[in-house]
Amino acid sequence: MTPGTELLPLARTLISQGQLAEASHCLQALLRLQPTHLEAHNLLEAQRLPGNFTDAFGIDAQISPDDDIFRFFANHPSCTNPIRDYLSDGWRTMVELSSLLESLDRPLGRCRSFLEFASGFGRFSRHLVKAVPAGALHVSDVVPGSVDFLKARLGVDGFYSVTRPAELVTPRKYEVIFVLSLFSHLPESTWSVWLSQLYNALEDNGILIITTHGEKFARMMGVEFPANGFLFIPSSESTALSGEEYGSTFTSADYVRRAIAAHLRGATTHEFPARFWGHQDGFAIVKGR
Repeated sequence: MTPGTELLPLARTLISQGQLAEASHCLQALLRLQPTHLEAHNLLEAQRLPGNFTDAFGIDAQISPDDDIFRFFANHPSCTNPIRDYLSDGWRTMVELSSLLESLDRPLGRCRSFLEFASGFGRFSRHLVKAVPAGALHVSDVVPGSVDFLKARLGVDGFYSVTRPAELVTPRKYEVIFVLSLFSHLPESTWSVWLSQLYNALEDNGILIITTHGEKFARMMGVEFPANGFLFIPSSESTALSGEEYGSTFTSADYVRRAIAAHLRGATTHEFPARFWGHQDGFAIVKGR
């Protein structure tokens, strides 16, 4: 029998009896035994029991069982508290993005429309929605269920993406589009097409922010760039997308600069080496009028 099997039904019974502190003790004991037990975590959060992350972080802390990024944390050998680390990592991205935009005098608090593209199930979205003005955040992802989950949990607007970038249609243009760790997974056949499509979805003077696996991460992984500065490996942590369309991509800064110059008319680029997670490069691309 799996350790702690009796604790979840006991917690439900205690909740029905109004014994909330005791229910919390049961669920937290279960999570110590099984740190990735999302049913226990989500019950604790839904009931706002003592020790919940929703109150501690000031966010909606429920996690979808379909979340590939949570599974990445859950399976990482160095991660002893995957739920806490998953939620904390979203906050880290908030700090990294906020400081980038502040340096460009485009703070999140003044943003009228923000598209988080490739948002997944909201590792970052749950923090971001608190930082932008009400109604400003839109989300998009290709994984089934992801956008519906964020609409229901965060009350944001959103739309599903497509696998073929040429078919992308956005419902409007945006002041800021943030794309965290998508261009670090795309094959070369779609890399520049996605870049162009998302740039076209900006308002004039809007900012497209992308992140890439650049020179620092390549050194960390022992990867050498080919002559053109682009390397794609058809494998990633995703279980929802095929390796051929979503693998692991390394791009030199020169490759990114050339792609921007070739495909994005009137663009001005600001570079932020190793800005995200300590190893992903950031590029803030301002759309010319």
